[in-house]
Amino acid sequence: MFNELIFLNRMEKTVYLNFKKMDVTGATKQEALDKAPFKVLYDATQAYRNWREKQDFINDNSIREFMQQYLQKKTKNAPGVGCSITIESAVADTRERPYKITDVKNEKGKRKYSTVYTLKDANTNEILAVCDETKAKAKDVAKELVKNGFKGNGICTYSKEVTEGEPVAFYFKYAPSKSTKPGVYTVFGIEA
Repeated sequence: MFNELIFLNRMEKTVYLNFKKMDVTGATKQEALDKAPFKVLYDATQAYRNWREKQDFINDNSIREFMQQYLQKKTKNAPGVGCSITIESAVADTRERPYKITDVKNEKGKRKYSTVYTLKDANTNEILAVCDETKAKAKDVAKELVKNGFKGNGICTYSKEVTEGEPVAFYFKYAPSKSTKPGVYTVFGIEA
């Protein structure tokens, strides 16, 4: 990653520009380019390939010089604007059902459930307390919450939890197609 200042002398004025070059990755090109610290307007991939073919010797300084000249030509070194070079294109997931589900067999006997009272903030849905005893005890917990400084609106919901038997029903995970891979892009531009 390179950070440097470009100095341009325009009519007796010196303009300081913060040039930045970095690699970004993403499942799609747009996802990767959204990670850039500036708005990417131009794709410089073909111009970069043509430039590389004409060079006898390439180093970091010559690449940086190409990028700065390309920025000057395409964006007039406008702050907050940049360009991209595709290093490796992203291959999108083509599976219609990109998931895998594995059921868990209950070998711990018949499931038994108990009622659980969950006290939440009605506005933010943040869990304030959980009570696994009686509704009356849940009301006592709510009273204590208010006494201890809770000043909002609350709500108490019922839910059931497994007390005996296997509590896990199944596992699931993302399973993309085998050819799926993230793309790698070099972005360069002038930070705002």
